[in-house]
Amino acid sequence: MGGHRSRLVGFVAATALIFGISAAPSASQEAPDFTSAGALTPADRVTADKAPTSQLAQSDEALVARTDAASAHVMIKLDYDSVATYQGGVDGLSATSPSVTGHDLTGRSQAERAYQGYLNGRKADIVADLKAAVPQVKVGSSLDVVYGGVSATMPANKVKDLLKVDGVVAVQANTLNQPLTDNSPDFIGAPTVYDALGGRDNAGEGVIYGSLDTGIWPEHPSFDDLGNLAAPPAPAGGGTRECNYGDNPLTPAVDVFACQNKLIGGAHFTDDYDLFQGDDPLAGTARDGEGHGTHTASTSAGNPVDEAPVQGIDRGPIAGLAPGAWVMEYKVCGPQGCFSSDSARAVQQAILDGVEVINFSISGGTQPFADAVELAFLDAYAAGVLVS
Repeated sequence: MGGHRSRLVGFVAATALIFGISAAPSASQEAPDFTSAGALTPADRVTADKAPTSQLAQSDEALVARTDAASAHVMIKLDYDSVATYQGGVDGLSATSPSVTGHDLTGRSQAERAYQGYLNGRKADIVADLKAAVPQVKVGSSLDVVYGGVSATMPANKVKDLLKVDGVVAVQANTLNQPLTDNSPDFIGAPTVYDALGGRDNAGEGVIYGSLDTGIWPEHPSFDDLGNLAAPPAPAGGGTRECNYGDNPLTPAVDVFACQNKLIGGAHFTDDYDLFQGDDPLAGTARDGEGHGTHTASTSAGNPVDEAPVQGIDRGPIAGLAPGAWVMEYKVCGPQGCFSSDSARAVQQAILDGVEVINFSISGGTQPFADAVELAFLDAYAAGVLVS
């Protein structure tokens, strides 16, 4: 990762400091002195054969306790490190985590391909044992770049049987989370940071911002190409980012949206939502059908706009927190919410697309080690991506 991310990272870091003020001792409050405590002696030691990241994952207790046979959507954490977190240790396989290699993930390096081959074999063996233990299990998508596991559908009362299978670390609910709202720039102290960056309009310059949400309405003026941004760098592994917003359904003409130097891409990751719910009229595109994703992405990185009429009332002028950033949208939600499996798959694609900052204004995460999306975000950190 290069130094071109410094503007937005500095902005977010300053924001984190603002939120963290209450944790620091005040001038009248002395910090506790731990230096006199002496050496610490462990009361117990626990060793295990689990991969390092597998030691974090926990099963959803409420899910494991279910006795009904209703169909349950689950995430199954398997006992291996994701590509983003693998630091070595398997004979003959070099580390792939950027925290060790110092290189972005591309999906194409020799080390990544070799480790992916290992994961494919390991996963096939465990999945075969899963199906032998619980014949009703239907395995869905795989998550190898982050998380290290699979999604599945199965009778709820068979979850505890999966935990007996060698290589299964945890079974977690594939939760249908809900979009959340945000707060204003003044609340997080953005104007102070803008002064340090040389002005609001430069904030986020040179950074690829990724939004995981309900999609974007790409014709919104917050995402117009104003001609002030250069073309973004291509992903480190080569190729192009997906741009799939489809035709504008509000116009009679065929006018498929073409990405540009502000809104640089859009991909949909709602396969499980479409399979389980099937009620999204804009399925198969990254186009926003309810406005939340357009709102959060424009709040984070939208252009300055002089006028913002809403139901006949001008709410402008408006601007995003980081107008200088490039925007990449990952649609992970349908009308009823956002499945964990879809969100986690979007995280791994965002890493490969070269996204440097991810925003996720979606519910969940109250028990982070039993939440597949939160575990995926930890893996994104290991890949050098800042997650908000």
